[in-house]
Amino acid sequence: MRQILILAFILSTIIAKSQQDTVFLKYNKDWTSDSINYTTDTIVFDSGMKRHILSGTTILPWTHNQQCAKGYGLYFKQVSKSDCLQNEKAYGNVFDRVNSIHYTDSTLTIDCNIYDNCCYDFLCDISVSEQGILNLIYHGYGTYCACDCCFGLIYHFKLQDSDEYKEIKAVIINNDPRTKREIKHSCRTSPLVWCN
Repeated sequence: MRQILILAFILSTIIAKSQQDTVFLKYNKDWTSDSINYTTDTIVFDSGMKRHILSGTTILPWTHNQQCAKGYGLYFKQVSKSDCLQNEKAYGNVFDRVNSIHYTDSTLTIDCNIYDNCCYDFLCDISVSEQGILNLIYHGYGTYCACDCCFGLIYHFKLQDSDEYKEIKAVIINNDPRTKREIKHSCRTSPLVWCN
């Protein structure tokens, strides 16, 4: 009887270990053609824990930077992107900027404009320096077109309120000092106040 139990345990371990996770991707095979010709790819992962697929403008999930930002009570929850807006200025004369910083007692929303390739989507991350500067990071990727655009990116955070957390003093985009915006601390204590 004991041998049967040991054999059953070994078999259940092997079966559990051999389980895989499968993802099916359906996409247009030839994006340059006017007609749609779908193809399907199958991706097999060793486990559900290894299923990491990023698509479009999204957050790079669970980076070391984001884990460190939790020491400031910041949880990077979502990023939103606006469509490409043609810019009337030449690309060389503009730079990224923080438009607004909005606090409530439980959220922080930062609206910014970025200038990059018209066909890009963005992989977004954050970091916080020892000086308390929140760095909004984005990496453009995808198809490279012969134009540049102004995009809107909105970074959404959930805030954990506690006296233990360090204070964010400013926001910057991709470590560019021209984009630095100081945070008015009165904004956090007054819900629904726009900090411009």
